[in-house]
Amino acid sequence: MCLLIILLSGCHGVSLLEGTTAEPPSPIMPLWESYQHCLAATDPTELVLIVERFERVVSEGAEPPSWMKAWGHHVANQPRRMSVDPQALGAACTLRAAGVMAEAEFMPEARALYQRVLARYSNREWAYYVDQAKAALAGLQDSTPAVVAFRPDPLLSR
Repeated sequence: MCLLIILLSGCHGVSLLEGTTAEPPSPIMPLWESYQHCLAATDPTELVLIVERFERVVSEGAEPPSWMKAWGHHVANQPRRMSVDPQALGAACTLRAAGVMAEAEFMPEARALYQRVLARYSNREWAYYVDQAKAALAGLQDSTPAVVAFRPDPLLSR
């Protein structure tokens, strides 16, 4: 009888028998509000706090039931279905924060944020943001002033 119920209910019925230990998905509205705040903020410290808030968001998706994991690499996590991608919001906010830092002439901080985009969003899905960060880094390197040291020739000063 149990086997018949499992066969008729499919995969959804079996997953109901297992207890779910996954955390509930993070609500999207606070993330969207943070992103909107990121677009309007001009304080570098505040922008860094917003970027760090986005980095704490995990969007790995739901894990398959344990009985399906036995199939190995044929089974993958199911992506979360959201109208807005928290990772994209985080990458865009980090780029904006880096731009604000560069405008305020905080070049080391801006460079660190662009490097953060390159490190955190290196996946192929985030190529747009990585390209933006690379272009901005190249612009930062071109804008660094050259340091010229004057050393008088001791023979000429006599």
